Amino acid sequence: MNTKNRFKHILTVCSVCCAIAATLAGCEMKEDDLFSVDPANRSDQWMAEYRRVFNNNEYGWALYTDNPTYGRHPAVYTYAVKFDQTWCTFYQSSSTMSLPVDRDKDSVQSMYSFKMDNGIVLSFDTYNSFFHYYADNSRYFAQDLQGDFEFCLDRYSENEDTIFGRGKTKQLPFVMIKMPCPAPEYQAETDKITSLFSPYNCTFICEGDTLTARFLSGYRNLMIWFPEDNINGDGHLFSYGNLIRGIYFLEPIEYKGKVIREMALNDEEDGYHDIYGLASLAPRPFADYFTKDTEYDNYFFGSSGLSGRFAEACNDMKTALNKSSYKASTINNITFVPDGEGTLTLCVNMWYGGGEIHFPFDIKKTDRNQIALKWQGTEHSGSNLNIYSKGFKHFVDAIATKDEWRTYNITQDGGSLMSPGVFQLEDVDNPENHIYFEKNYRYYHDFWGTY
Repeated sequence: MNTKNRFKHILTVCSVCCAIAATLAGCEMKEDDLFSVDPANRSDQWMAEYRRVFNNNEYGWALYTDNPTYGRHPAVYTYAVKFDQTWCTFYQSSSTMSLPVDRDKDSVQSMYSFKMDNGIVLSFDTYNSFFHYYADNSRYFAQDLQGDFEFCLDRYSENEDTIFGRGKTKQLPFVMIKMPCPAPEYQAETDKITSLFSPYNCTFICEGDTLTARFLSGYRNLMIWFPEDNINGDGHLFSYGNLIRGIYFLEPIEYKGKVIREMALNDEEDGYHDIYGLASLAPRPFADYFTKDTEYDNYFFGSSGLSGRFAEACNDMKTALNKSSYKASTINNITFVPDGEGTLTLCVNMWYGGGEIHFPFDIKKTDRNQIALKWQGTEHSGSNLNIYSKGFKHFVDAIATKDEWRTYNITQDGGSLMSPGVFQLEDVDNPENHIYFEKNYRYYHDFWGTY
């Protein structure tokens, strides 16, 4: 480049720099140039918008929050609350009825406010005996068991029926869902989930996998055993709250890239489905209640009835026993005792010490809701009574002999498919023959009769 051209190039660069400098001098980069409202007024507008959403509800909100529990995963507490411009009114709910103070009150009113603290914070300012009980040191609660009572508000849904946030101190999840009906009605409807559709055992189905699951409904926790978990230990715990015909996970389930936060009760009331079709919760296979229960040493079924050939065999047994040295009146109870390891025992006079008599049957699962039984051909007792030969053979052989497997379909009657209250064994080859009994009837049971 010659001297003349080099000089022209320098002049061009200087001109461009001067132009940029002039532009910058005439346009300072102030915050007001990025936002049309100053920060103080902008914060007021945000809080006013949240207040509008909070107050715009005829019936109020169901407030769900995790509260720490001693030695356990956080438990969900659910409160019914309605806001006006200054006051919040908490109504009686399942959570408040479990409190030792003020649980008989229909409602408790206190003040609330919105604050700016690295975002919008909902603060319950004045003491509310329903909501602040777990924050009161005088109630003998250790510091680490207290709940959050200031909440960082993250967002509300587009249709303004759900508000999301987290505790300011402990960062525990917080969500409010607009109630579609008065608080007492909402409470009654959501309580049905616990009483009918939160079974102790069930299955979680996602991405083609069927995993063992269990509701710990007293804590509003769902436990799921992922493939890497020890089935004899604890699985993964997820806190949830009851909705009307559904459940909402404050801590979402994440499995194989899927995120499950809300599940609805199926129309058939036989389980739950994720609202986006990602997963489901299904009843536990009925056969597993007989073949895989190892949780209790004395897990059994009692308080039963018989029909068809079983009822006839029971009467034949009584007649034969009354002609022997072992009278039918000696029998106080007859109980099925599954050990969860391939054996089901027909136990006579359980808990009667030497008077207990055991008839062990081999048991196997043949389908989801089907089992097969075969008597092992033995009888055990503390007195060597041998009541099989005295007449009990009528009943034992009617259930299954030692020479062949007898197959039974298992149906549910009473309770729900998710939480069956009564099971019925139906002989596949002779459908009129039934054994009918309550599930997990643990403390008192009569001698079986007909029905």
